[in-house]
Amino acid sequence: MRHGLAAGRLPKGCAYITRAVTRFRAGIEAAMVAAGLPIGVVEAATIQTAVRWERHALLCQRWLRTEELDADQKLAFSRDLARASSERDKCLRLLGLNHRLAADPWATLDATSRDAAPKPEAQAVNGSNAADAKLGPQNGTPTEPATEPEP
Repeated sequence: MRHGLAAGRLPKGCAYITRAVTRFRAGIEAAMVAAGLPIGVVEAATIQTAVRWERHALLCQRWLRTEELDADQKLAFSRDLARASSERDKCLRLLGLNHRLAADPWATLDATSRDAAPKPEAQAVNGSNAADAKLGPQNGTPTEPATEPEP
């Protein structure tokens, strides 16, 4: 869903930033589709603006790590990084992505923790686990399940 808008070239050694902003763009587009939001020309341009601000933030982050900068230059890059993040977030709000989607991440985490919880049949039975409870008294051989007499 690129709509023909390109983000531009970055300096050498910044290929990871290109990959990161490509994933960022795909994430925005996927979130819009999941929310049922249309992606027209204006929305595509807003996505492009958010991607450019994210790219700017990542470049500032990279340049902040260089040792050649003095304190004033680092402070300027830090300010630009904060501004880029703020501007990116404004774009996301303009796209309507500031509202909670139907897929609640906390519900997903809760469901995952419920799935990871031990099943009742796997819980301890009289101080032993359920796998041991199914073994017979002689040499740990499996026993047949108990059947109820037919009426």
